[in-house]
Amino acid sequence: MSSRSTKDLIKSKWGSKPSNSKSETTLEKLKGEIAHLKTSVDEITSGKGKLTDKERHRLLEKIRVLEAEKEKNAYQLTEKDKEIQRLRDQLKARYSTTALLEQLEETTREGERREQVLKALSEEKDILKQQLSAATSRIAELESKTNTLRLSQVFCFFILLLIFFHLPIKALEKNQQWLVYDQQREVYVKGLLAKIFELEKKTETAAHSLPQQTKKPESEGYLQEEKQKCYNDLLASAKKDLEVERQTITQLSFELSEFRRKYEETQKEVHNLNQLLYSQRRADVQHLEDDRHKTEKIQRLREENDIARGKLEEEKKRSEELLSQVQFLYTSLLKQQEEQTRVALLEQQMQACTLDFENEKLDRQHVQHQLHVILKELRKARNQITQLESLKQLHEFAITEPLVTFQGETENREKVAASPKSPTAALNESLVECPKCNIQYPATEHRDLLVHVEYCSK
Repeated sequence: MSSRSTKDLIKSKWGSKPSNSKSETTLEKLKGEIAHLKTSVDEITSGKGKLTDKERHRLLEKIRVLEAEKEKNAYQLTEKDKEIQRLRDQLKARYSTTALLEQLEETTREGERREQVLKALSEEKDILKQQLSAATSRIAELESKTNTLRLSQVFCFFILLLIFFHLPIKALEKNQQWLVYDQQREVYVKGLLAKIFELEKKTETAAHSLPQQTKKPESEGYLQEEKQKCYNDLLASAKKDLEVERQTITQLSFELSEFRRKYEETQKEVHNLNQLLYSQRRADVQHLEDDRHKTEKIQRLREENDIARGKLEEEKKRSEELLSQVQFLYTSLLKQQEEQTRVALLEQQMQACTLDFENEKLDRQHVQHQLHVILKELRKARNQITQLESLKQLHEFAITEPLVTFQGETENREKVAASPKSPTAALNESLVECPKCNIQYPATEHRDLLVHVEYCSK
């Protein structure tokens, strides 16, 4: 806003290009007025010679002062034109600094964004490092577990092999023994049954033959009793052996059922161990797959980490370049601010110069107006002198008394006409008017006229 206001102020005070032409026109006007004054002074001096040397000297001094003021004003105008051109260049440079400021803000925003990206990458790198360390520890733990699991698997495998190879052999041996024992018992039982059947037949035959043999002597009865006794003993021993065999059969069947139960339990244990081994193998395969996936993931993370490191290095380089650019732009901005302060000071000086120039211009106009009034008075005096001289020549040959009286009157008039008014009186009697509203002010109130002119111009 300050740059625009100063620019507008400069345009309003001086103008861009037309101001130079206006200043040139004012200079030309001053030159014309001075030349006119010179011609008028030359006419006055080359006229009848009625002006005194003091007045002539005073007019020449005024002319010299006006010429000096003209040269001074011309020099000031050229200097101010140069200053205005320099200020225009500085304003153009200032407007170009807005682009530099925008570029600086954009670079700072880009630097902040890249710093955030760098922070995110560093945090991601730390997370990847933690994941990598956790994965390596997990891999070591899994390797130790896999070693222990392999040992346990080998041990279980050997136990299962022993169970598979040892139990069927013992079972086959026991089955073979039981089959042999069953065959022997069957043969023994068949023999006993045959003996019992034979003894029953003998008893039946003996029972049939007993009533026929009652008639025999007592010796035959005694023999029959002995046979019956022997038969009873054999039958009791056979029953006893049969009972023992039954008990042994029940015992063996109980043992066989127990052995079958144990065999079924071992079969269940083997089945459970097979399932456990199968599940363990599946778990080992799953662990191996997980380890393979984890190794692949670790490799991928390492590659991504390397890529992120490369990007981080590139971002660091770019951030360093941006920092150097920011520092350069900051130094240029400081220089630009110094230039702006200098421009502001120069603008203030220029405003002061413009005010001084306006005041000098008003004073010069006032002096020109005074000169114009003085020249009018001089012309009036010269006209009066010429009129009086012509009247004097016409009335030379008149009557003496009226001539004397007339000569006295004319002499008084000539004295009055010849004695010029003082410059202060003429200056006080002269009027100055406003160029816009044509209001007249006395010359002594030229300050009020200046205030009025400023008010009218606004």
